[in-house]
Amino acid sequence: MLQLCTSQQISDTPFVFRATGIRVYSIEEALYHVYHYWRESAEDLSSANMAAWVEGLGLSYLAAKITAIADITSFSKRMLAFLSIIEYFDEFELADIKSGLESWEHRVEWERLKDRADQLVNRGEPEKALPLYHRALKYEENAPMLNNIGIAYMQLGYHRQGAEFLSKAHAAQPENPAILLHYAEALIYSGDYENANKALRKAKKSGSAEILFLHGLMAQTQKDYSSALNWYLRTKAISDAHHITHKIAETYVQVHQYDKAIASLNPCDPAYHEKMAEIYAAWGHAHMPEAMRHLRQAIEQDKGGPASGALWTKLARYYRMDYDWQRANDAISNAMSQGTEPSKITLLENARIKKGLGRMREYRAGLGTVLRKLVGEYRDTTPPPT
Repeated sequence: MLQLCTSQQISDTPFVFRATGIRVYSIEEALYHVYHYWRESAEDLSSANMAAWVEGLGLSYLAAKITAIADITSFSKRMLAFLSIIEYFDEFELADIKSGLESWEHRVEWERLKDRADQLVNRGEPEKALPLYHRALKYEENAPMLNNIGIAYMQLGYHRQGAEFLSKAHAAQPENPAILLHYAEALIYSGDYENANKALRKAKKSGSAEILFLHGLMAQTQKDYSSALNWYLRTKAISDAHHITHKIAETYVQVHQYDKAIASLNPCDPAYHEKMAEIYAAWGHAHMPEAMRHLRQAIEQDKGGPASGALWTKLARYYRMDYDWQRANDAISNAMSQGTEPSKITLLENARIKKGLGRMREYRAGLGTVLRKLVGEYRDTTPPPT
């Protein structure tokens, strides 16, 4: 039986779910998103923005219902009320999700916040995870939480903040080798090599291949590339993990041995084409066609997956570096329309391309958007005062 859409016209204004960055253009799409991403959608249902957007669809009666639903105290009842706002899901689909909602609601608040934050980190969005982690810390402080906050800061390049949280995590669980190795890595990136060495000596009894790898990382960050390669190759003899191969290739690039960098990569690596593109781009302008060819293959391989926005952005940058402004603009347009909120890197590349095309109004507007995003991220990633 065909189901008619409640929204009888296509909206030009999407609703953007904050946690996922996904844009929807109809109430049906919003329901589908909430059904499949209910953890990430909780805050959006409690905000006035959802009701205002539905009002803009010409569905004032549903907007009034959504405003009333936001006042429901119970998380599971609020979610089920929203999912039942129109006859979109059948009773079996609602029954299937009900048990999961109720089970999640019964967990203490800090666990729910941590669960949502962990999912964001796993999706490569640590800047969205950190505010949730810091809210969770108001209820509970434990080693797994502190470890994950440290990792989130590390992913954003805030190594000193990462080291602070990982130090606390290590103090809470001093015999946990994984936390100790994360702490050692944060110390290395922070330039605290003395304490990093102490941490690695303490971790030695675990026998982890990561100890050799981190010795290589410490040498690489101090530009001792010969020692770094020695440590990385020793690590690879024990473990052929992709991140080890990537570091070997990266170090060969740093000493301008591009052929060896290419030979070191594993064609079975999911990131093979992207890494090949990076090597050819670093090799010089004459190798840019090869860099772009590999990057197009990486985009085809990803097939619209979570990495597509970043890959299209990188391809746009390569086209810009090759002064192919029209293809650069086409690529960045693809990056901007991947269904998730564009990253600041994508927004900045878009601004640069608009400047190259002489579209100065769009260039200035783009820079303004980047600045606002940077200010927002700074607020979200700055730890609250203790």
